[in-house]
Amino acid sequence: MRRPSPRGKGYGVLAFFLLLTLAFSGCATIPDRKAFDVTLEVDFGPAQKPSLRRTLQVERGATPEGLVAKVFPSQRGAVCCDPREVATIDGVAADPAANRWWTVSLNGSKKVSPYKTKLKSGDVVRWEYRQSVQ
Repeated sequence: MRRPSPRGKGYGVLAFFLLLTLAFSGCATIPDRKAFDVTLEVDFGPAQKPSLRRTLQVERGATPEGLVAKVFPSQRGAVCCDPREVATIDGVAADPAANRWWTVSLNGSKKVSPYKTKLKSGDVVRWEYRQSVQ
């Protein structure tokens, strides 16, 4: 029967302490790959508030509605047709009587759902408060 070598025990302990040191020193941290950058633009148009353009970090699953809510207080509500519509951003409310609405675009496309569309790295979300011409 073979006896274990006494030399092997020292290397295992040394490796354990080396890994422990790396873990607590930050060298062994794994970067968070769930977060990514997107750009938010908000144009208050006729409300005459300053426009905003800001790059923000978001996590997977973020939506245009959630992005604007990270910067400004916002509310949902049935302005026209859907109770999930963004009704107010930073105190500026959609006003059907004056034909003023919040619209959103993603990378220039208006075919976007504010609460369903999932953002991707590098996306540009633009919210605009506009008066529609009849």
